[in-house]
Amino acid sequence: MATKNVPEIWSDLFHGLIVDANGAIKKVINIESVRTSIDNIVGTFQGERVMLPEFASKLNDMLFEPMTEELMDFIGNEVKRVIERWDNRVIILGVDFFADHDRNNVEISISYNIRGYTQIFYYSKEYIIGGQNV
Repeated sequence: MATKNVPEIWSDLFHGLIVDANGAIKKVINIESVRTSIDNIVGTFQGERVMLPEFASKLNDMLFEPMTEELMDFIGNEVKRVIERWDNRVIILGVDFFADHDRNNVEISISYNIRGYTQIFYYSKEYIIGGQNV
């Protein structure tokens, strides 16, 4: 089956850092590149990027915070703020949460547009507040 050639507008490295069939590090393009960018922005610890220490979200600072309505509001505002600050391709439409108090984690679901596209895209991932991604 022939594959359709899609012009590469944006690209990023695949998170798994695996080698593709040509021996190069696999990369993601276009829409997947934007999803990778969102994942990087939301999951980066404050100060983790030495040459750009302000590139991060504050989600990982929330480990011992009680899972209250105020915390959910903070997370929603923080996710929107950092994504729109660091990736000007993205327009956040909404941020929703599904809190699991027993496991102290939150599933964050983001709906967004990508400039130049008409459809709505979705990103969803579980985070242990202040800890490692699940």
